[in-house]
Amino acid sequence: MNFDFHIQHHIGRRIDKWHHYFEIYDKHFQRFQDEDIRVLEIGVDHGGSLQVWKKYFGHNVKIVGLDINPACAEYAEDQIEIVIGNQADTALLKSLGEFDIVIDDGSHRLQDQEASFEALWPATRGVYLIEDCHTRYPALRFNGPNTPVVFEHPWVVVVERAMRIIRGRPSRELRPDEAAL
Repeated sequence: MNFDFHIQHHIGRRIDKWHHYFEIYDKHFQRFQDEDIRVLEIGVDHGGSLQVWKKYFGHNVKIVGLDINPACAEYAEDQIEIVIGNQADTALLKSLGEFDIVIDDGSHRLQDQEASFEALWPATRGVYLIEDCHTRYPALRFNGPNTPVVFEHPWVVVVERAMRIIRGRPSRELRPDEAAL
């Protein structure tokens, strides 16, 4: 089911999302539904979106919510862990481990978005989405051999790991870097 369905049928904590984001979420997140994944949402607010992500992705998802407000700790529940900290604390971000999806709905300040991306992108296996880029998109730097795919939507930037699909048997012996794909 799509994100809009889950929002319309949500009973729980308050959610504050722009409606035009729902199509963007489905476009980039749908393939992760019912998979064994880890999701990080920076910016917990009232905790409602964490509950919707839990329903949207299914019973195999593990969600981490990061917020600077200590009161958000009360939003922890089954499948949802809350970490109290600042999204500009890159050492903290790097200590959180790997994620399949990162959603940055935190401070909305460019310098925080850029610092968070730089700390978390190397440990992001799938999609990194930055919300509320109302004034301009953050400058994102990429390190490493694989260039990601970047999508810019109104007020949202999405970065995805490039997916390579290989079928059949190789026509030659694979190099070590190719065999790991």
